[in-house]
Amino acid sequence: MAGAACARALVDRGWQVKLLDIAKDPCAGASGVPVGVVSCHASPDDNPLSQLTRAGLQATIAFAKAHLIEGQDWSACGVLERRIADSKHPKKPWQEPAEDSVWYSHVTLAKHEQLQQAGLSADASSDLWQPKGAWIKPLALVRALLSSDDILFLGLHEVESMQKSPATGEWVLRIKHHIAIPGMGSSHTYTSESAPHVVLATGAHTPEFLNQVLYEPDMGLHPIAGQVSWGLQDDSDSQELPQFAVNGHGSFVAHVPTVDGNAWYTGSTFDRHQSQLTATEEAHAHNRQRLSELLPAVSDTLAHQWNDQAQIKAWNGVRCASVNRLPKLGPLDEQRLPGLHMLSAMGSRGLTLALLCAQVVADRMEGKTPTLPEALLQAMQCELPEA
Repeated sequence: MAGAACARALVDRGWQVKLLDIAKDPCAGASGVPVGVVSCHASPDDNPLSQLTRAGLQATIAFAKAHLIEGQDWSACGVLERRIADSKHPKKPWQEPAEDSVWYSHVTLAKHEQLQQAGLSADASSDLWQPKGAWIKPLALVRALLSSDDILFLGLHEVESMQKSPATGEWVLRIKHHIAIPGMGSSHTYTSESAPHVVLATGAHTPEFLNQVLYEPDMGLHPIAGQVSWGLQDDSDSQELPQFAVNGHGSFVAHVPTVDGNAWYTGSTFDRHQSQLTATEEAHAHNRQRLSELLPAVSDTLAHQWNDQAQIKAWNGVRCASVNRLPKLGPLDEQRLPGLHMLSAMGSRGLTLALLCAQVVADRMEGKTPTLPEALLQAMQCELPEA
């Protein structure tokens, strides 16, 4: 997602881009999740993450309207945000925003009909409604982002090392190509690529890439493994499932078209500092428990599927996150590492943030001032120690 968004932001400005991926095809990592939710992080004090996600949502939805097929690749269905609180994490009261509020038209208190469709009580509800929220299939979005003749996708390209050329000043990347030989295992060959600018959009591989290829510290970035549980919808269940996405304690999305029929998805688990990619019954049980708290009536409707293991499927991926939950983007170190940039640590918000953050990276590469507030840019800057 990050690499495709950066590539598209640059080619739309007249650049030519080679996108190197260790996998054979795009979206082999966390961006391969079947469906995701695009929404704002709503906060009464409009904190930095709120500012970023609100602007990011607008950028992503604008691209989806122009390049994706609604009802197939995405749905402008709206998002119901459950404000489920506990004694340790109380929620701040939310007031209906006035017309001069930054939240006006973005977030309102949920109405009776929305709560009713989700099988929830309207009594003393503090849940929120995001009318501009949506679900999107990441693979469809990435394919649309890469649909330019000026983007060359190169799969099975593992960057083993990189350094500045004293002669040209460009970055020279040593590429390892893995080759499968029938009946003989595998082998590899080496080539090189060079460019004046390189953007690291390496997702969950970012910490090890910084350590093992650039010999730089990982900036506190860490992996977060997650498992999504999903199943195909029974016709008898479909009318009981909300037409919009729901989040706030995990997420739930239904009525998503697949080649085998409409499907529902819930999750994901959130295992910090883990890179586990094996589906487990424990993770399914965790997702079921969270769904029962998020949408009790929906959980009851789907109970017959949860009780039949053959009907519940899994998707696993590993995201990259930062300590302050904000992305890391822009130059790594303009003095020591000129021409080297990064977009990483979007966590589980890649769909909401990637396109906006890619524009910021492109602005910095072209020496332009991004439109985001300076304090927000400072909170997202890469922080490598001085040599």
